[in-house]
Amino acid sequence: MRRLLRCAAVLAAGLGFGLAFAAPAGAAAPQPIAPSELSKATSAAHSSSAVQLLAKVPGAAGKAAAIIGSDSHAVYALNPAFVRDASAPVATFWYAATAASKGGQALTVFTAPDSSGVWQPVNVASGNTEARMAGAADGALLFTEPQLGAWYALSAGQVRPLNPSAVKSIGTKPIAVTAYQKLVSQRYSDKLPGSTYNESGMAGGYDTAAAVKAPRSRSEYLVPVVAASGVLALALLLVVRRKMTYND
Repeated sequence: MRRLLRCAAVLAAGLGFGLAFAAPAGAAAPQPIAPSELSKATSAAHSSSAVQLLAKVPGAAGKAAAIIGSDSHAVYALNPAFVRDASAPVATFWYAATAASKGGQALTVFTAPDSSGVWQPVNVASGNTEARMAGAADGALLFTEPQLGAWYALSAGQVRPLNPSAVKSIGTKPIAVTAYQKLVSQRYSDKLPGSTYNESGMAGGYDTAAAVKAPRSRSEYLVPVVAASGVLALALLLVVRRKMTYND
């Protein structure tokens, strides 16, 4: 199981790096995903495949008609390269999130491009964490440190905390990107691929054991989609992500 999750993390990271787009040398922030790409993500969230995923939502809401939003938010994740090198982009693209609802239950559709660059739905999860965090980011680049369940806004060379886990991580006020890099380097530099920590089953600092712990928030993993290998890899990684404890 640990080996499978490590492979999923590697494949998903490869997809994320591909869509981060090349940032200028020495830049701390990746370039935003193009609006045209987010439009494709929204279309994928409205696709028949996404509707089929939403139909699998358990409980009374499963029989209700799904309402899918018209906006998608790009979600980035802490870049392992940034842990080692302060000149690397702070975060890389992870997936796009589109809010949805069914029978009054808040849901989120995750989409990502497959190996051909075609956007596909990869997951449906309960809650609207991404939409809320995007609203709090107020136009800044939204990224998460999945190991902590922390969400941040990145702009003007500063990292701003968006939820309690982020506040616990960096404090109540924004900090410089350089200061944030020092923090994550201290946390994860010995946990990156190739380290003893990684080889013992902790993929890039992601505790795969967390996947079997009962989540303490309503943002739980619901439905994975079995699709192209690259998309499936991202779906597997998102299982870990949604099973992490979130304090938002």
